[in-house]
Amino acid sequence: MKEKNIFDVLENAEYDSMERLIDKCPEISDEQLEKIFVMSEKKFRKQRAEKERTKRDNSIKMTHGDVVEGVEHSKRPAWLTPLTTAASILLIAGIAIGSTAMLKRHTKPHGDGGITPAVTVTTSTGTGTNIVSTDENGSTITGTAVTTTTTTVTAKASDGKDNNTEETADTEFIKPFVGTWRYEMSSVNNLSIPESADYMGTVEITADAAYTMTDNSGNVTHGTISNAVEEIGGTRLQCLDFSSNEYSGTAFLTTRAYYVESRPYELHFGNSNIARLVREEHVETIETNWKSAYRKELVNLINAGTVFNDPMWDLQDIDGDGIPELFISSGTEKSDYVQIYYYENGNAIGINNTVQVLRFGDYGVTQISKEDHYIGYSYVDNIGVIYDLTRFEEHYPYNDMFIHYHQLDDPDDSPYGLNARPISEEEFNSWVSKFNSKNWISVGRQYYIGDFSPLLDN
Repeated sequence: MKEKNIFDVLENAEYDSMERLIDKCPEISDEQLEKIFVMSEKKFRKQRAEKERTKRDNSIKMTHGDVVEGVEHSKRPAWLTPLTTAASILLIAGIAIGSTAMLKRHTKPHGDGGITPAVTVTTSTGTGTNIVSTDENGSTITGTAVTTTTTTVTAKASDGKDNNTEETADTEFIKPFVGTWRYEMSSVNNLSIPESADYMGTVEITADAAYTMTDNSGNVTHGTISNAVEEIGGTRLQCLDFSSNEYSGTAFLTTRAYYVESRPYELHFGNSNIARLVREEHVETIETNWKSAYRKELVNLINAGTVFNDPMWDLQDIDGDGIPELFISSGTEKSDYVQIYYYENGNAIGINNTVQVLRFGDYGVTQISKEDHYIGYSYVDNIGVIYDLTRFEEHYPYNDMFIHYHQLDDPDDSPYGLNARPISEEEFNSWVSKFNSKNWISVGRQYYIGDFSPLLDN
């Protein structure tokens, strides 16, 4: 049997298989391929020399007419080891290069929201019978050789699905946000105050990363949404960038929204907590109680733009029914006063005399006596001294005492008065003693306007 160079045999016998391997790794150059085969040939020749020495040492002498009987299963052909080594190197190199190419092809320019491919290599094999040798009687010695037939490389997306098109990956980020949202803006720059969240319109987000907004005046705006990630204080936040080339009365359409996993039904615009999108099914239902009523009163005060010197507010329970009254102070000047509101049937109602909300105190504070349910204050005007004592029971003010002492020009008139009637000096002093016997505390300026913390449940 004529000897052949083993690599000539490989080149002819395994050409199709090697062709398929090379086709799977087109990034490997001819120079790199040549180096792989040189190393494999060197290893093969060394193994062949060792095998021939072993044959010589263990040769079996046969005489004419000896017959080889039965079938002997040959060992793996000697050339299969270097070929397998070369094929393995070729596959590993190809997979690495191919994976890098796929990563580059499926990663977005900003490095966020792209597909992270997983490379799966699938190799199927088949078996065949090769004739190794024959004796003079025609008997054959056969062996089973393993032949590689197919090798496939499949890129999969991070969600386990086949990566079919780049277009599908580009809109994957929008899936959790598809649906109808309510656009709200806070009139006091604090969306934790439900009463301040004014309805501004409705936004519909679709699976192709587009949106349509209809504001509360009926204006319609169309735009697109892109994916973004922003790091704030070491925390990476999922963001959505809203953009539009048209303007229809809405101002938020070219800004960034922030998404927090703890509130998956909200998207907040900016860092000031002034505007947001809320899923329609998660719009808060405001529970009616004294806290919500007082929050609404303070929000209305802020929105009304009432000119106050230095407004503040307070909570005190005057009548002892377990629900505090709301005190709003206008400032700290002599002429500043306190208005008091109580809670009834879901509303904050000002203490009044059927004409207007009564004003108590001066310098922005007033005095109360919780034990006796009194509101009281005293002050000095340009002609005398005034004492005011009002009992507050069952949400109604009873004016028990309004006494005054005025210096008068006419000696026949009494300088003392009680509730618009003249009284004697002795009676006047008796009422003053009653006023001074109360355990008064000054109230009215505890919290700044805009601080709603005592009126929130969390």
